[in-house]
Amino acid sequence: MNLAHRVKQKRAELNLSQTQLAQLVGMRQQSLHAIESGVTKRPRLLIELAAVLKCEPRWLLYGE
Repeated sequence: MNLAHRVKQKRAELNLSQTQLAQLVGMRQQSLHAIESGVTKRPRLLIELAAVLKCEPRWLLYGE
């Protein structure tokens, strides 16, 4: 499991669309899509993304 999979998993658990999550984090939907498709490996808004997904940034990156 990688960052893309973990973000998708948490987003699904919270029943959020990509657009909704992107708005909550303060990024564009296209940026979130790049994360979930594996293109972006280290998102600039990682801390904000983790906060909205209610998890630790380290878990998002490394699964720890």
